[in-house]
Amino acid sequence: MRTLIATLVLVALATAPALADSETDIGAMGALAYGQHVGAGNPTPVNGVAPAALLEATQYINNIELHVEGIPTITASGVGAGGPFGRSSATISLLDALLMVNVDPSRRFRIGVGEQWIGLRNFNGNDGSTNSTHLANVIYAAGSTLPLWNHHFIELTTYVLPNVRANLSVFNAAGVAQPTEPEQGAEVYYNAAYGWTRGRSTMLLGIAGLNYHTRNINNGSLVDRNVGGAVTFEYRYRLGGTP
Repeated sequence: MRTLIATLVLVALATAPALADSETDIGAMGALAYGQHVGAGNPTPVNGVAPAALLEATQYINNIELHVEGIPTITASGVGAGGPFGRSSATISLLDALLMVNVDPSRRFRIGVGEQWIGLRNFNGNDGSTNSTHLANVIYAAGSTLPLWNHHFIELTTYVLPNVRANLSVFNAAGVAQPTEPEQGAEVYYNAAYGWTRGRSTMLLGIAGLNYHTRNINNGSLVDRNVGGAVTFEYRYRLGGTP
């Protein structure tokens, strides 16, 4: 990953103007998400609706963007009747850090690489067991901002994690630790939004989707699968530069 980051920086420096163009965006995204979770030992899908909020900051220096975003811990419980131990639930927290480079002079297209940290915890209402894991994996990103008219635009974003690895800690209903399950899989996130800018403020209304799955490295059995979509609204405020 270091080689890729160095290459992106060199490309940006080679195409950047001599004077530094520095701006900072801070913002937040709100989402109403619907998703499905299937976990180890819990073949019954857990479907749930949950609100979510994402905080973000982006530093622009010429053609380089340093982007950080994170989701505070949220929990979604299954809809409908629960199991003998109550309703199954899934809890997640997330932090992304990305280095992005604009690859064309008009800054319409960008690519990047970074790191994603995730905390996951799942409760199985059928047998009372819980499992949890913490992941840190390389993330690859691509995006595009396509201008429309009068400061309106379309923004497209894709994140891909092709090699997600972690160790799943499992506890039964009595709280006794079970054998750790090594897992490997992949994650894809995508977002499409319609945006408009007024002065230093930018608003975006969009849709997003997530597909995350892992399997047990030892026997190939499913460990964790999360699939979902969301309606999103995002607000950004620009510090520095020209409004």
